[in-house]
Amino acid sequence: MHMLYLHGPTMFLMGLFFMSVFHSSFGENSLLHAYYHGDIIIGGLFPIHLKTNRTNTSGPLSCSDYDVQMFLRSQVMIYAIREIKLPNITIGYDIYDTCGDVSLAVRATLELLNNQSDPQSCLLPSEAQMKVVIGERYSEVSIAVARIVALSSVAQISYASTSKFLSDRFKFPTFLRTVPSDKYQTRGIVELVKTFLWQTVIIVGSDDEYGLFGSDSLEDTFSQDTNICVEFVQILSADFMTNNSQTQTELTELLEKIKNSSAEAIILFTKDTNAEIILEAAIRHKVNRTWIASDAWSSSPKISAMPDIKLAGEVFGFIFKQKEVPGFKDHVMSMFNGTENALLKDYLTQNPLCSNQSVEGRKKCLASYIDQDESYRIYLAVQVIGEGLRRLLKCDTHQCEHSSKFTASEVQ
Repeated sequence: MHMLYLHGPTMFLMGLFFMSVFHSSFGENSLLHAYYHGDIIIGGLFPIHLKTNRTNTSGPLSCSDYDVQMFLRSQVMIYAIREIKLPNITIGYDIYDTCGDVSLAVRATLELLNNQSDPQSCLLPSEAQMKVVIGERYSEVSIAVARIVALSSVAQISYASTSKFLSDRFKFPTFLRTVPSDKYQTRGIVELVKTFLWQTVIIVGSDDEYGLFGSDSLEDTFSQDTNICVEFVQILSADFMTNNSQTQTELTELLEKIKNSSAEAIILFTKDTNAEIILEAAIRHKVNRTWIASDAWSSSPKISAMPDIKLAGEVFGFIFKQKEVPGFKDHVMSMFNGTENALLKDYLTQNPLCSNQSVEGRKKCLASYIDQDESYRIYLAVQVIGEGLRRLLKCDTHQCEHSSKFTASEVQ
């Protein structure tokens, strides 16, 4: 896979929050999450499971497709929090698995907020103790979360949501991110197409904020600034990843259109789970083309490790600047240095990797899933929060001048 690096302005927020204890559990009526007590708590939203069994009919909701990389990213947040040293102040966390689902993310966000309010009240607290939450990954989920936390002036820092829609400060006044907006990525894709002198492209997006805004932006740029023809734009259905008869028909029709197309490149501006389905089908049906990957799947280890991926053709991927989280690999190799949390326990008991290998082999196997993009952006978000805390409370190496009680508006 060919990788192209993108650079753009990164937005940060300095913040922190307090909250009361909420027990960790994962069942039909609860969300998998990990809590550690502290004087100051930082919240987190991660899609550790990638799918739910959501359908058009009602029924219990469960999560599937455990993602080891997302589990490790949640541990990066915990690792980074432990690095923050403040005199006489402890920092804890409350991290939820959203399963990449808007409804579950909203529920997790409300639980974070409502833990500080009257349990009999349906209203959010007038001044929530929570001042910042790190997450979510997907733009469509972050948009839903941003609308809720803004009601209490609670700040949100996303480590991967790139939709340019989220740059609207009027609609999302408390949203920030440690990743550039998609407007830089779409410009990069257009420049790539122009560099290779391709005349015709296909755009495949997903029915969510990330895919819709990305596809629209690409189509507009191609039509206004170039002579490049967009043969067609295909928006995948919202339930494309569910693998039912309807989505299989949709996939078959898409591949047939690509086969019969004269387009020189196919741009997949969609989630990694959708791209995986399309490329697996392309391999099976010997659809050898040139593919352009958006940042959502360009560094996916599952896709790059697909058997016979070369049969699908060349793939050009767009990724952001990468950097290793200092010391995190050693932390993982030490089996998290003796730390304990509900997410780690769930991994060890329910989803262990390479269980047929030696202890040392299992450690190396797990460490091989550490990434250098989203993980570092999560680490960066926590570091910025720590620095913001030091400045807000006027802390030196010995003491903090101010009380840790403050309003959310002071953090903005």
